[in-house]
Amino acid sequence: MIVEMIEDVSEEAVSREETTREEKSLLEKLEELLKSMNPWEKKPILKAGRIIIELVKLPERKTKTTIEPERLVIHIRREDAFRGLFIKDPEELEDLQAAITTQKIKEVLQALEQLEKKRKIQEYEL
Repeated sequence: MIVEMIEDVSEEAVSREETTREEKSLLEKLEELLKSMNPWEKKPILKAGRIIIELVKLPERKTKTTIEPERLVIHIRREDAFRGLFIKDPEELEDLQAAITTQKIKEVLQALEQLEKKRKIQEYEL
């Protein structure tokens, strides 16, 4: 029984170390990208259907009261569009996920699809 507990603890420790190494390597890669990328440069991360998710380097931003340093953000856009949404923290992503997964949005999109189908039909006089 004690041996099993020791094995479980050691497996958890190894798992935590691997996760920490993966996080560090991702963090290190992002730090390197922040240094090497030009302002507004994009690096694709994922393409799902017609949606593209990219990493974008935003330039330093100066306002009257603050200075925001250069930073990396996630950019979500359609493949045929240049503009999209910039997501800079997990909370914004959660808000976006909550907003687009509501039943109301699904109903509106289905109605828009039906409207578009009606508009695609062209009638000609005989």
